[in-house]
Amino acid sequence: MYRQARKFIALWLSIIFVATSLFMNPLAAVKAEYVPELPQLQAANESIVPLAAASAAAKADAAELQSGSFSWDNANVYFVLTDRFLDGDSSNNNSYGRPQRDATGKNIGTFHGGDLKGLTQKLQEGYFTDLGTNVLWISAPYEQMHGWVGGGNGGDFAHYGYHGYYALDYTMMDRNMGTVSDMREFVDLAHSQGIRVVLDVVLNHPGYSTLKDMEEYGFGARNGIGAGWTPGSGQTWHSFHDQIDYNNASAWAGWWGSWVRAGIAGYENCGGSDLTQCVGNLPDFRTNVNSSVGLAPILRTKWAKETTGHDAWIVPAASGLRKDLGIAPADHIVKMLAAWVEEFGIDGFRADTAKHVELSRWQQLKNESSAALQRWRLNNPDKPGADWKDSFWMTGEVWGHGVGKSEYFSYGFDSVINFSFQDSNLSALEGTYAEYASKINSDPNFNVLSYISSHDTRLYDRSRLIQAGSALLLLPGGVQTFYGDEAARAFGDTGSDPQQGTRSSMNWNSLNQDVLSHWQKVGQFRNRHLAIGAGSHAKIADAPYTFKRSYSKNGIEDQVVVVMGASGTTKVNVSSAFADGSTVRDVYTGNEAVVSGGFATFTAHAGGLILIEQAAESGLPAVSASPAGGSFKTDSLTVTLHVKKAESGKYTLDGSNPSQGIPYTDGTVITIGNGMEFDESVKLRLYAVNGEGSSVQEYSFTKKNPDAGLTVYFKKPADWGAPSLYYYNTSPKASEPTWATSPAMTRVSGDWYSYRIAGVDSATVIFKDSSGKQNPGQNQPGFIRTSDGWYDGQQWHDSNPDGTGNPGTGGNKVTIYYKHGFTAPYIHYRPEGGTWTAVPGLAMEASEVAGYSKYTVDIGTASRLEACFTDGKGSWDSNNMNNYFFAAGTWTYSGNGQITAGAPAAARSANVMYLAPGAENSSLTEEEPLPEEASQEGAEAA
Repeated sequence: MYRQARKFIALWLSIIFVATSLFMNPLAAVKAEYVPELPQLQAANESIVPLAAASAAAKADAAELQSGSFSWDNANVYFVLTDRFLDGDSSNNNSYGRPQRDATGKNIGTFHGGDLKGLTQKLQEGYFTDLGTNVLWISAPYEQMHGWVGGGNGGDFAHYGYHGYYALDYTMMDRNMGTVSDMREFVDLAHSQGIRVVLDVVLNHPGYSTLKDMEEYGFGARNGIGAGWTPGSGQTWHSFHDQIDYNNASAWAGWWGSWVRAGIAGYENCGGSDLTQCVGNLPDFRTNVNSSVGLAPILRTKWAKETTGHDAWIVPAASGLRKDLGIAPADHIVKMLAAWVEEFGIDGFRADTAKHVELSRWQQLKNESSAALQRWRLNNPDKPGADWKDSFWMTGEVWGHGVGKSEYFSYGFDSVINFSFQDSNLSALEGTYAEYASKINSDPNFNVLSYISSHDTRLYDRSRLIQAGSALLLLPGGVQTFYGDEAARAFGDTGSDPQQGTRSSMNWNSLNQDVLSHWQKVGQFRNRHLAIGAGSHAKIADAPYTFKRSYSKNGIEDQVVVVMGASGTTKVNVSSAFADGSTVRDVYTGNEAVVSGGFATFTAHAGGLILIEQAAESGLPAVSASPAGGSFKTDSLTVTLHVKKAESGKYTLDGSNPSQGIPYTDGTVITIGNGMEFDESVKLRLYAVNGEGSSVQEYSFTKKNPDAGLTVYFKKPADWGAPSLYYYNTSPKASEPTWATSPAMTRVSGDWYSYRIAGVDSATVIFKDSSGKQNPGQNQPGFIRTSDGWYDGQQWHDSNPDGTGNPGTGGNKVTIYYKHGFTAPYIHYRPEGGTWTAVPGLAMEASEVAGYSKYTVDIGTASRLEACFTDGKGSWDSNNMNNYFFAAGTWTYSGNGQITAGAPAAARSANVMYLAPGAENSSLTEEEPLPEEASQEGAEAA
């Protein structure tokens, strides 16, 4: 839509659009998280577009840019720490006496000024619709602890609850975030643009006890110090604890009382299990208690003070909850959280520290919130979003969880955070895409939320965000952009807490426009096409990498074709998606082409990405099956066949031409599986034809043994004792050991040991021995396994790497001399077609030639070695994401793509070969790109 037309529509609609403003009140969430010293947050422009006009423009844009139907299965989530995003109202910046810099001049852990009005301004400007965002996940807006605690292990900064994980009062807005009216305006405007709103919530713990809160609400034994205390000479921000008497039970009775367990006098002690431990030394809500223990003393005191003058911040739907309800603490918290849904129409929750709360409590929160959302829709029929049919949505943070269905999906969760994608090998996208689509999109009750950057781990390499953005935004399942990934927001000051730097202020004055433009194009493409996140996946070609996504459900038909790594004029096989004569469009460049002979020809953008969609609605018939392939563990499986835009279709179950198959009509149900052996597959092919042409779809179903398990093999290092296996996150859920009861592995042969986890398809595993050795190391998540595998201490193999005929055996060796580009280089490699080494690869050794490192690899029966190089800290040399390929023999890499045969010498003439895009050589060719891979992720925030 042209800008002039958009302005006209905005002006016209602003006359009839009325923004409503009521009252709101925040909840509290808690988590041990810290933040770095950063530049002051940029204030919002004083000249703000009126909500009515902005909403009108946004609605016009939404119709143009967000025309695709919404599904949580195709969620494109933007996760924003509100305080670090945009300051839309500077008058609330110092609420509760919170400074923007602590007494030592740092703002690592202080509030920076971002608020709901800042988010609203960016909605008005169309920032999120331009990104293709369809879900906004914001930090908890409810009231946080007023004061600070010591930040980081070193106590080198004051740490406030700017991130929303240190709850004080779930019934009130935190004043730094804004008012109830601000919250209502934000949610309504987001809904008017087709964007769902998700709140970060914590059911596990409230915030720490701070000097400010002790002084304000009269609890704790402060021994004369107050909220104005600052560290003196030789002290840190932790030193205030030296003045507090934590053994005075009567003084602490006025805090949370029987609502929590904590390591102070008069309170139940913290436990040692996931459900009873005090995460990060935070007080732990006693969510196991099922009867009333009275109202928490701090809430009784606080609410008694707030009888008048606080309506602008109290959530109206929670006002009746500000008293002793005679119910258990967790019951009370659940009702307070659900009040936000009933008041504002919140669409979902992201549940923090999910594994530290009983599963039944999450189901309770889901039930109450779902009912609250229905009440909001009934009570606000004219509000944007009131006519939506999608259910209340919950995703959970289960530390270390990967792409495997766990027990959380039986207790209210629609999704879990996927911790595995950030460290996945992005040079092998076909394997990742095929695995995710097969696991996620064949099961309507399973999904994950994947990311490349996180406030709890690290930011992705800022120099690789274009390639990584493509990999993420085209990923099956839900995806999450961490604020600033789309604009190369830099890592900030971090103090003694390495996670704080991930939460720097948004870089509004230095947006990387190339990165931003790329994320906008790919994000909009994803949001327009359910097939990207929710569809089936099929590879079309290897070079350049080309694949198709297809979606057919609930009357919606959608197909796209994507090419990655294209160069110049590219002829794309689109025959499986688009019929001859169809006009198709490359969304990335806007160019169109007519399909001829099954091919569409485009000139690729310099970035090599081609995003192909139908330029106009197709009249072709659509055929689909539900479930859309996958595995099953029952004797038989019923499959429903669909056909649209044709009276009937045909199908076959033997892989033969479906045009000669068995006739069916829309809704026909067939049964497969009877008589099939375990691990046997059947191929269902569907066909339909009308006056516009014909369509074919194909699905594969595999019968699995319900009693089969997962077997892992481990090669014991020489300095280890007998290994044991600790496993968790099993799917289907199985009995899991504790760390202390990890079962012993059985010696198979030589140094190889094995263990079979009965009855599961996937699990997360850690190898350990009795002396304290473990792999992966301490504070690292385990290996996620979805199939049998052999781990040799460096990499996983699909079969025994010490057996004959496998990569790595035989006398076929490659020796590489690598000129020092890194101080201590690693080589990350695989025999072509084999398994990659674990990131960052293996350390190269010093060579006999000064200035070069050296490494020799036995590639066994493989013809070439595929490799790239890294410093082990996140910087990569990967031939511009194309990797390097070496045939058997000795090679010298001298930097800048120069590779010569033989070892380096002081003075040697040689023919130099350059790896140019599109070039081929018997030894070296350009292959699939290898995007950046990050190093080890940190431990769960504490």
